Amino acid sequence: MGLPETPDPREAAADAELRELLSNLETEATSSSSGSSGRSKREGGEETATAFPTEMSCITAFDEMYYCYSLGGQFLNVYRYGELRSCGEKAADWRFCMRTRSYGPIARKAMIMARFKEKAGRYKVGRSSEDVWEVRRVPVVGAFGAGEREEAD
Repeated sequence: MGLPETPDPREAAADAELRELLSNLETEATSSSSGSSGRSKREGGEETATAFPTEMSCITAFDEMYYCYSLGGQFLNVYRYGELRSCGEKAADWRFCMRTRSYGPIARKAMIMARFKEKAGRYKVGRSSEDVWEVRRVPVVGAFGAGEREEAD
């Protein structure tokens, strides 16, 4: 038989960190679910709107811009919308994120929330994939079944 396995101190530390993260997430989830109509209370008693994000990752914004300019991103857009996509919006998001890093945390959160609110308003009136594709009203039955092959013969 083999030697008895001793726990790796790195794994024990990672497990403890994971348990701490999960408990923090659970407390955040319970505190946010107790708030009413998308609002949460701060310690001072003042309410803040939580409908729009207040944080923005510049790395994620850069990755989205890079993907938009890539061949795969453009192919996906041609498939969905029937044309190439202008990636100016993604580039503007990345520049915006980099610019907000020079502001304080309160101003940064307000700027990010305002930007997401503005983008949500534009998204509702923008184009969608339904401008190219028709919505299927009748579901396909037996698309890959053996019954269709027999009928086609």
